[in-house]
Amino acid sequence: MAGSFRAIWAPMIAEELALWAVTIVAVYALLVATYWVSCRLVGHLNRRLGAAKIQARQTPPAQIRRDRRQSLLSLVAIAAMFGTGHWLYAEFGWGLAPARGIAGTLLSLALSLVLFDAWFYWLHRLIHTRLFYSRVHRWHHLTVTPVAWSNNSDRLADNFFLQSYWLVAHFLVPAAPFVLLAHKLYDQLTGVVGHSGYEHGGFLCWPPSPLVGVTHHDQHHRFFRCNYATHFTLWDRLMGTLHPDHDRELRRNIAATAAARRGDTSPVGSASQAGPASQAVKTSSTWPFGSSK
Repeated sequence: MAGSFRAIWAPMIAEELALWAVTIVAVYALLVATYWVSCRLVGHLNRRLGAAKIQARQTPPAQIRRDRRQSLLSLVAIAAMFGTGHWLYAEFGWGLAPARGIAGTLLSLALSLVLFDAWFYWLHRLIHTRLFYSRVHRWHHLTVTPVAWSNNSDRLADNFFLQSYWLVAHFLVPAAPFVLLAHKLYDQLTGVVGHSGYEHGGFLCWPPSPLVGVTHHDQHHRFFRCNYATHFTLWDRLMGTLHPDHDRELRRNIAATAAARRGDTSPVGSASQAGPASQAVKTSSTWPFGSSK
């Protein structure tokens, strides 16, 4: 009996596990390619913007190398969660049936964006509490002046909190696999841009637009106790966690980027020249729960 069981089920189990591993590897390759290409592209765009840099300070090269190495490791964990969720859905049908038609596809994508933003906001706030911050999230905040390569520089526990959405997304959203993949790639791209240090958001993020600009997360790295969301500013506005100078600085940074693209080198009051930058120098050395030393 045992021999018959092994003869019948062992090859099937091995095949499923091999498919699971291949899925994770494929997702990892796609995420790494997206990370690498987008970081290179954003770096190229940044070099043309000069004085529009949000923070005047520079990130040490050693810190950038640290963030790049950790991001490549972190993407393994993200690929494992996304790949496992997809594998369970594709092979065993675990999850909600996808919405049909173009309207259903667009609605499922919108729902995923909204749900992930809520997931990210509340769990991000949670890992900023005394109980979790030093154990889970402090690593990411060691980079006070983020660059594009900093996007995925997180510890494994951090990813489990913020990125585990992708493991269970099919149970939450009636979305086809390609919809969640499109959302994840959008999240990857906007995350890289959001850590770039230059305001690339443009008119799409002009307040009162709900879309976050680069300024939103850059302030989070400077001031720590604000701006916890990832796609939209809605939760931060509702819960009073949006930085009080967010909208004003965002407008100023958008104007600075636009001026740099026109080749206008005259001061326009970007954050690297006035206001928030001076506050950042005094504030960013103070960690949420005591000294960072």
